[in-house]
Amino acid sequence: MNAIDLLAPSVSHRFLVTFMINGIPDPLDIGFQRVSGLSRELTVTPHRQGGDNARNLYLADRIQHGTLSLERGVMPVSPLTWTFNRVMSGAKVRYMDVIIVVFDEFFVPACNWVISNALPVQWRVGDLDANSNSVLINHLELRYQDLCWLGIRA
Repeated sequence: MNAIDLLAPSVSHRFLVTFMINGIPDPLDIGFQRVSGLSRELTVTPHRQGGDNARNLYLADRIQHGTLSLERGVMPVSPLTWTFNRVMSGAKVRYMDVIIVVFDEFFVPACNWVISNALPVQWRVGDLDANSNSVLINHLELRYQDLCWLGIRA
């Protein structure tokens, strides 16, 4: 691998999602069509100093994380759908960790994100449409406490 390869951007279509439920990796729920919501933002509070009306000093406030959204075709019962169903039924709140890995063209991990303490907050099923020949899609959403990006390309 040369220096040019290290600077090449990763493609967005080679990825794997792994859920850690009760600290145990879920080997069935790894394939998703789309993942979004990997974000964090530092909120700030503007502060004026003295009589200076032309400038603000921004004070760091808190880190806000996005909502992790995952889409895939509807599948039979799996550890993830069972966990979502229990949380959405009000039976038991269950936090989980999520690991998302992006691969290069040789399927070597290029980078990954570790999402900590994710809580299922929404589960939607796509439209049932007798005039369509498309795959029925599950939309799963989780709110999370922390996001850690690990660039591992070497």
